[in-house]
Amino acid sequence: MKPVIWLLGLSGSGKTTLGSLLRLYLEAQGHETEFIDGDRFRRQFGFSGFRPEDRLRNIEAMREHVLQLHAQDKICVVAAITPYASMRQKNREQIPLYREVWVRCSLSTLVQRDTKGLYARAARGEVDLLTGVSDAFDEPLGTDCIIDTDQLSLAESYLALRDLALSALAEGRNWRRMQPELSPEVVQGSLRHAEVFM
Repeated sequence: MKPVIWLLGLSGSGKTTLGSLLRLYLEAQGHETEFIDGDRFRRQFGFSGFRPEDRLRNIEAMREHVLQLHAQDKICVVAAITPYASMRQKNREQIPLYREVWVRCSLSTLVQRDTKGLYARAARGEVDLLTGVSDAFDEPLGTDCIIDTDQLSLAESYLALRDLALSALAEGRNWRRMQPELSPEVVQGSLRHAEVFM
């Protein structure tokens, strides 16, 4: 079983940068890996609007997409704001081997970085419902890892994420080894039993 590494946090915190680096590392190690970036996913599948119901619909679609890739035995690395606690709870309930990473950064640092110009536009009243400013961001509880990108260097942040991913991969391999091997007799018996209901 392959893990799903889900990076969440405010816009500009470093989710996409770290997720891209992790994907490059995993692919270099021979792991088939899919990277899903929240902004690109929204554009690719035509999701618009930033009301709570729009955000919920977008994350639900992203979750379904991830589950399809997971069923193909691919590692999934996701970078999406994922602002509401209900979204994260559904992820935990529905996604096997789910690992949640809070890419945390203070709002003052994000305003200084402002890589997309969103915070400046919000200050001018040009952007409505900016997460963490004019829309809610529920503080994540029980995350598997917190990476403070306003305190750690890029290298330190990446290494923390890489180590979490390697631990999840090891757990996935152990899970597979723990599954019981079925004898040919049991398999044939199960198939005969299934034919009754077909």
